[in-house]
Amino acid sequence: MTRLHFGNVEELDEPIYASTTSSRHGLATVEIQTTDEPLYRAFFTELAHLSDRPIAS
Repeated sequence: MTRLHFGNVEELDEPIYASTTSSRHGLATVEIQTTDEPLYRAFFTELAHLSDRPIAS
């Protein structure tokens, strides 16, 4: 299982997703099958591109 952490950012130019999280702004955590992780990464990468947001590694 892989955990996805969802939360808020303070600045709109912050990455839309990253490999590390800050518990300071966490709103929810969802567990997904590790085999599904590439699908989620592809979705959030496309979302970042469409919204002109960076992606952190």
